[in-house]
Amino acid sequence: MNEDNLLLRLRYSIDPEADTFFEWEGSILKCSAFLPDEPPKKVFYCVGMNVGKAAIANGMLQATSRELTYYCDPVTRQKLTHWDNPWTGEKSLPVVHIANDPVQMAFPASIPLDVRTNPYTKTTKVLTEIPLFYPNPLATADGKFDAFDPAKMYQAAELFTFTCATEDADAKARTVPSAEVNWTRVSRFSPFMKMGDRRGYLVFHCTGNKLPPNATYRDLRSPILRDELEHRLDRYRHAPKQYDAALKSQSSWTYFRENFDLYQQGEAVWPPSSSP
Repeated sequence: MNEDNLLLRLRYSIDPEADTFFEWEGSILKCSAFLPDEPPKKVFYCVGMNVGKAAIANGMLQATSRELTYYCDPVTRQKLTHWDNPWTGEKSLPVVHIANDPVQMAFPASIPLDVRTNPYTKTTKVLTEIPLFYPNPLATADGKFDAFDPAKMYQAAELFTFTCATEDADAKARTVPSAEVNWTRVSRFSPFMKMGDRRGYLVFHCTGNKLPPNATYRDLRSPILRDELEHRLDRYRHAPKQYDAALKSQSSWTYFRENFDLYQQGEAVWPPSSSP
């Protein structure tokens, strides 16, 4: 049953129709570029959100969501529209913010969890580690995207630590109402950075929180996120209606490929406006 699954109760809700918001904000996300013979450098400040829902069906936890992450100036923390690449010298590259719709996953509901309880703080942590390794969506025979990422394989790691009150974790018939998340992501340079075959990675180092039950996009703390969802991206106010096995998850790499013609125009507003 749904209420017996800690990950469902912690990450989502036992109500399969309920939207669950997570937000990462402020200085919670920083990206550092690691290049040989160079010290790590903070290149962006970011804010982001995810709205999702999940249910257990046929022994599988099936989840669907939409998510946004904005690359911001590391000093002013304002949303970027263009970026000067300090390594290549290229100026005014359009910044393609992360707009993944949908993000889906399905895995056995009985999968063992890495759960750690702290008796002193009376908190419980659930750790998930997701290694990613698959053919690069930007790898083409004609080399069309080689200036953005010529690698044959996409390689990344998504590392999450969810923290909640142990009392809430142990309440098996109840959605965990409040939780914090630590998120680390290691991946290749984002395609819009146009780093070509330069060696290195981006490290996303983030903290955030689960919004209370029945929260809406208006409860997001970041004014950037609230403004975008209010005026431009109404689709992201809610999760998709349900998990759909026929749909593939969107990623920054597939999104870049699908919107490459728009990117080449140079003056597009990212993400493009959407409707439900």
